Amino acid sequence: MRSNSNDFENSEPRMSALNNNINAVNSTVSAVKGTLGPQGLDCMIVDDYGNAIITNDGVTILSEINTSHPAARLLINAVMSQEKEVGDGTTTLTILTGALLDSAQKMAELGVPVHKIIEGMKRGISKAIEIIEAERLDITKENSHLMKRVAYISAREDEEISDLICRAAELVGREMLSSDGFRLSDCVEAMEGTKSRVFNGVIIDKEPPYFYESGTMDKAKIMILDDYLDIDESMNELLKSETGLSNYLERLEIIKSWAEKIVMMKVDLLLCDRGINQEAMQILSDGNVCVVDQVLNSQLQKVSRHCGCKMLKKSALHKSTENLEKYCGMADKVDYDFENEQILIKAGHGEPYATIMISSSTGEITREKERIAKDAAASLQFAIKDGIVAGGGALEIYISTLLEKYREEIVGMEKYGFDCVIEALKKPFLQMVENSGFNSLEILEKVIAAVKLDGKKFLSIDFQSGDIKDMELEEIFDPAYVKISALKKAEEISKAILRINLILRGKK
Repeated sequence: MRSNSNDFENSEPRMSALNNNINAVNSTVSAVKGTLGPQGLDCMIVDDYGNAIITNDGVTILSEINTSHPAARLLINAVMSQEKEVGDGTTTLTILTGALLDSAQKMAELGVPVHKIIEGMKRGISKAIEIIEAERLDITKENSHLMKRVAYISAREDEEISDLICRAAELVGREMLSSDGFRLSDCVEAMEGTKSRVFNGVIIDKEPPYFYESGTMDKAKIMILDDYLDIDESMNELLKSETGLSNYLERLEIIKSWAEKIVMMKVDLLLCDRGINQEAMQILSDGNVCVVDQVLNSQLQKVSRHCGCKMLKKSALHKSTENLEKYCGMADKVDYDFENEQILIKAGHGEPYATIMISSSTGEITREKERIAKDAAASLQFAIKDGIVAGGGALEIYISTLLEKYREEIVGMEKYGFDCVIEALKKPFLQMVENSGFNSLEILEKVIAAVKLDGKKFLSIDFQSGDIKDMELEEIFDPAYVKISALKKAEEISKAILRINLILRGKK
């Protein structure tokens, strides 16, 4: 007899919970799978107010769709993590996760214990990553032309964007691209109705109250104030008393003396995080110091690194001019773009930096081109750092054929989890073929047969003609780390969902 007080009356049995979660994941996969590959199409996302976003960027689609299912949110969070860490491979990650869970669901229904499936998946993913590491190709001076190929493919065959990304990479240099603290994708800026370009320097999106009539400074000395140059707002209350007024005026004189010190140091450009007192501003302007306040902190940090400045607080202005000189940086040229109301700080004396300006005629297209450029920049950087592997789904097909051989060495039910990895690796290729309008299973069998008969490793197809091609000869490559990261995260999410035994209703 059922009891109304049973704590588990609102629970789902084991397979019901698994099916529920996998159905939610599959709904998420359906939102992005049509965008994969060179022939992938766009998705239109419309909100309650009729505003629309047209994109084929997986992370944009998943971040904008409305879903509250915990399993779907788990996958979307993993996609966001992939985007933050790598900047690419989000759609592949989503499809791999869905494929792993679909195969695991079938195995579980046949009675294979879930922990055996998980163990087999773990071994399969580990072996796949081991193969990727063995097959990756480093980009060197001898094959440096492959940089352009990687950028071109990642930019969805947009030649203008890929050219901008490659030029920026050359300006920054391999050493900077290989450092952990630098992201080439952060160099991408977007502005509607201007000209797409690359330059060696940083953009400040602010209109200064004063700039030289020529619009140019040469050999500019730059100071960055990560603070405001004004009296604390709390001191305004002191104006009600005579003592308070005296303290206020004393503080104002200190602020003005700091402004005079900056003029005496012959600073050409002062960038501030927040506001500046009007009397101090007048002193600075009279002293030919160009002042820009309310600058985004992210832009201040870029200028700091590029020009060799040290960001300082206003309390540091008590120091002597000799000590303050150590905080200043230099740039060979600072230009003011009157048309776009931007300050261009070029050829700084600190770390190399390049700004990639992306533009188009409308805001929607500009934002989509910005997303494409960021993906291409991230892919190119990881290709330089960690090498490249065959693209077009060829690597995954090759790995799946090798795993079929390794499967024979597995004893026990873990081999069923191993099978899940073999089938999942084929899914991105199958989806790209389907998006191109061909019979995916027929093409897959032809490619696998060609791999086994011809002894060639990395075969895929021309997604326009359907002809089988060697991806290495065609120079179709993807960053190795993007593949590795997607596989690892797909395994993590699949394991987490498979381990859910029950879904219980919590307290309100």
